[in-house]
Amino acid sequence: MVAIFADREGFVIAEEVLAEGGEAHVAFTPRKIFGRALNLDARQILLAHNHPSGWAEPSEQDVRLTQSLCRQADELGLSIEDHLIVGAREVVSMKERGLI
Repeated sequence: MVAIFADREGFVIAEEVLAEGGEAHVAFTPRKIFGRALNLDARQILLAHNHPSGWAEPSEQDVRLTQSLCRQADELGLSIEDHLIVGAREVVSMKERGLI
């Protein structure tokens, strides 16, 4: 999973690989994402990860996890701006799909 951290105005502060996974899942903790955002004094976060299957449709787990992260971010004064799922031939924006 990759995260791009930005300030209040949307200027990028940092981009980092936060976790690597296998075929079925990516292991990471919200603490790692939000801890890094707070250390950077970021206000906005863009998340992205790929699906090795090549299919870019968000899974039910992707949606549940991202919605949970959005709620937690809001409690911390942060915003998850989008979560992009990268496939072999397309990129799906969870925000554009109305999933977050």
